[in-house]
Amino acid sequence: MVKYLDTPGGFVTKAAASLTLDAGCEFGGGVDCGSQYFLGFMAYHRAWFLQDRLALTVGGGAITNPGRYLVLLPPINGTTAASGTPYFTANPGDRYRAWDFQVAADVIPRPFITFRVEFNHRAANVPYFSGPGGVTPPGGNQGAPGSLVDGWSPDLVKTENRLTGALMVKL
Repeated sequence: MVKYLDTPGGFVTKAAASLTLDAGCEFGGGVDCGSQYFLGFMAYHRAWFLQDRLALTVGGGAITNPGRYLVLLPPINGTTAASGTPYFTANPGDRYRAWDFQVAADVIPRPFITFRVEFNHRAANVPYFSGPGGVTPPGGNQGAPGSLVDGWSPDLVKTENRLTGALMVKL
């Protein structure tokens, strides 16, 4: 992380950037680092304007995780990390690659109040995100968490777009 600009009297009052790199692997129990690894990065840039009253953040990242050992399971039919689900497996060799992009604009009328609007786009090589049909069976979760439901399957899609508005208050 680096703050490379700090000019309180200028139009652009501050600017900073960050880069995060992640790498790891799993071995033992029949798997090795060649097949069960995690590589990822995130990069963000933020600029503040007009005496820190406005701010803009852009950034994103990507991951690859063969075996999906660090991928959170979608909450299909109440799935938990312990229960697993046949609808989204995490077996050695099950590839998962994903990336995201974010743009956020902040209006900061007072140092302790921030209004934010944020757009996120996320994508994966396999259906992962909840589509319009959702991940909960009709009538609610059924049976043991994550179990198969006869005649139903979750609506998973490869991309997701979100627009979020927020009010943040520091106390």
